[in-house]
Amino acid sequence: MTLTTSPWSRGLAAALIAATITGCSTDPIQVAQGSTAERALGGSEVATIAPGDRVRLTVFGDQQMSGEYGVDDAGAISVPLAGPVAVAGKTPVDAAKAIAGVLRTMGLYRDPRVTVEVMTLAPFYILGEVNRPGEYPYRPGMSLFAAVATAGGYTYRADKATVYIRKSTENVERAYELNADIAVMPGDRIRIPERYF
Repeated sequence: MTLTTSPWSRGLAAALIAATITGCSTDPIQVAQGSTAERALGGSEVATIAPGDRVRLTVFGDQQMSGEYGVDDAGAISVPLAGPVAVAGKTPVDAAKAIAGVLRTMGLYRDPRVTVEVMTLAPFYILGEVNRPGEYPYRPGMSLFAAVATAGGYTYRADKATVYIRKSTENVERAYELNADIAVMPGDRIRIPERYF
């Protein structure tokens, strides 16, 4: 016996699955209109180091300790002789102070001079109804529309009224209403849903 389902019932099932995945989210968040580039560049999130970034550490007078380091998923870099040092959520200046403090506490230096420079930001991820879903390099000032364009634009099935974003600083995916362009930050995970009608 062959079981057949109507397109309407398949659509309803997909909608229920999507609602379950988003974790019983409420109405989509409305984003105020304004300059996306200013919000992305001026916001505190972009000024801080995040997992996935690459940083250049310079310890003056120590060539072996100086170099480029990747920030791991726990938000730390592994500094030779000092071990992992948490830098995520800190500005480069604060990260340099934290590393200098660890080097001083461990007795490796009496007064270390340390600088930290962000070399590359964490990539962003875009999934769902775009032509080329995947991982893409982040550019400062990037907006949602620029991210969609980078991924080849919307498919014909895309819902262009709502987008789901899990910010790199959060553990939950939130629905946003596309009444204005939205600032994308390094490490964000964007999902363009399918429209059902």
